[in-house]
Amino acid sequence: MFNKISQTVFSVSFLVMLIIPLVTTNFQKNKISEAENRKLAAMPELYKEDGTPNENFTADFEVWFNDNIGQRARMVIDNARIQYYLFGVLANNSDMYLGPNEELNYATEDMLKDYQHANLYSEEYLREIADSMQYLSDYVESKGAQFYYYQCWDKHSIYPEYFPDTVLQYGNKSKTDGIVKGLKDYSRVTVISPKQELLDGKTVHSTYSVWGDPTHWNQHGAYIGYCKLMDTINSNSDIQYKVLQESDYNITNLDQGWTIFGEIHRVDNGENFEIKNAQAVLTNEKLAPWPEDRRQLYFTNDSVDNDTRLLIT
Repeated sequence: MFNKISQTVFSVSFLVMLIIPLVTTNFQKNKISEAENRKLAAMPELYKEDGTPNENFTADFEVWFNDNIGQRARMVIDNARIQYYLFGVLANNSDMYLGPNEELNYATEDMLKDYQHANLYSEEYLREIADSMQYLSDYVESKGAQFYYYQCWDKHSIYPEYFPDTVLQYGNKSKTDGIVKGLKDYSRVTVISPKQELLDGKTVHSTYSVWGDPTHWNQHGAYIGYCKLMDTINSNSDIQYKVLQESDYNITNLDQGWTIFGEIHRVDNGENFEIKNAQAVLTNEKLAPWPEDRRQLYFTNDSVDNDTRLLIT
């Protein structure tokens, strides 16, 4: 009797496990997976736009089903948690990975080649880049504006020690180093490159978050970059522009640690800069065509007493 009941319970449980993912399959278009930070595959169509049959329907359907089957997000999160908390690694299908001391890094295959210095440009191509920038600079200056080339630096250039020891570098010059040198050698463009300032600055304050945004400077790093920009502009201008000092900000420590795969989070206290007396105000004007894009914002300052025009690329 007991064996019969246990077999029945097992069979019913097994059927429920099979049915739940099917009945909770996602049919919403353009669904974003928060755990993986990507758009899920769309339901394939039987026919193409020109009315002909979609010969790849079977393969496309399999991709859609694998992406949208019910409870998939939960399984992705649970798999990531098991790998991280049990084995100290991130999910194998992620471009996120941990450094020697569990620093959060992000690198695609191309970014890894960049770190390894395996993608250097030829001198001929560097000359072409320099010629293009010189052409753009000449045009901008002919219109009465100033032109500056500003080189941002990736995290792996400032914190190479965050990369695993198994990823080897070749030589000590990266593709970005080559671009900066090429512009200086083959053009008259004013190049602003805060690499050394960021390297020096990290000995006092972090310039990239350890467990926060792994692809952009943190706020102190951005402040160092801002100071380098303003110092260069002031050294090339008859007008001396005000450079904001740290005393012009309220600086507090906030947790800037990212949450990845929906649930994995590490506290990463970092500096948060809030200007005390902001003169520039955010307007509704857009620099980009996407209405919800917050990466590019437009500020105006009506108290400015000059009409200087700059293009920083």
